[in-house]
Amino acid sequence: MKNTLKENTFIACIYILLSFPLFYFIYKFGVLLAGYEDAKSYIKLFANLDPNEVPSPFNMRLISPFLIHCLHETGIFYNTECAIDAFPSVDKTYFFSNVLFNFICVSFTCISIFYTFSKLGFSKILSFLSGLLYLLGFGTIFYMMMPGVDALSILLFTWLWYFYQKRSYWVLPFFMAFIFQREYYFLVFLVIAVMDYFKNAKQGYYLHIFLMAFVCWTIYFLLRKYVFFTPHWHYQTSASNLMSILLSFKQDFVTMFRQTFMTMNIYFIYLLVLFYKRNKGHKVSIYYFYMTLILFVQITLVSIATTSGNNNGRYFYFITPFFLYLILMELNPLIKIEVKETEG
Repeated sequence: MKNTLKENTFIACIYILLSFPLFYFIYKFGVLLAGYEDAKSYIKLFANLDPNEVPSPFNMRLISPFLIHCLHETGIFYNTECAIDAFPSVDKTYFFSNVLFNFICVSFTCISIFYTFSKLGFSKILSFLSGLLYLLGFGTIFYMMMPGVDALSILLFTWLWYFYQKRSYWVLPFFMAFIFQREYYFLVFLVIAVMDYFKNAKQGYYLHIFLMAFVCWTIYFLLRKYVFFTPHWHYQTSASNLMSILLSFKQDFVTMFRQTFMTMNIYFIYLLVLFYKRNKGHKVSIYYFYMTLILFVQITLVSIATTSGNNNGRYFYFITPFFLYLILMELNPLIKIEVKETEG
């Protein structure tokens, strides 16, 4: 027990030390350009936690802003010359608190990936490498470390995925949290749960997960439409408007997919593993491959309908722990075969 605790603490320290340079780099040189308009709304929310001062849907993502606000209230701040100084409209103290909070979340996500994957039966070296892959992911560096609120989202999803794999109803608190953190995960589990339901002889657990996701999505939708409503992007809560936009085909698909593919380095690693195994004559899970394709089509259609297509890849990155799980699931038997061949 003591050895396990020491080992996990050692691994945690490694992740924190590896994450720290990214944290300092973002704080020192990060700025809020056109691609980070969302962050400007969130920084307003950090200051007073008043959802009436920021547009929907940002005014519903309250958990991260609340925690960042609390972190700011501690007075922790490192005042040094930074690139953000060129933007006097941005409160530097909240900028620091946001980046510091993201650093904490990214570090704990790496730690959580290592710990949960180890608990799910993968070797510790593979679990450690998975946490490292997340840290080096395009989206981690360019979105999760930069100002915003979604570093916590992936951390929560990591644990939700763990409990889902354990078929535990501890997923429920995470679903409830996502109502006020990141609604995309409800759409993800509407796909995953229904596919697993039919794959696993219609076991009740997966139906319950589907219903949880559906109910939480409905609660989110009603809150956004009637309680947190703002005129900004109001059409996103209208089914007819969404369908009209989807069918109009006005999206710049070249720009959309170019920016999407830039963020998908971890998913491409998953595809390379599948290609390598098929080339070597090993079995691969076509089921999960199809699942990832369906999820990609889903978020693409949602991005087009909500006119947020250039963020398509960023949204898809939110389920990176799922892709890492699939990579390990494919590598685990492959490594065992390689070890047996070497021993033979």
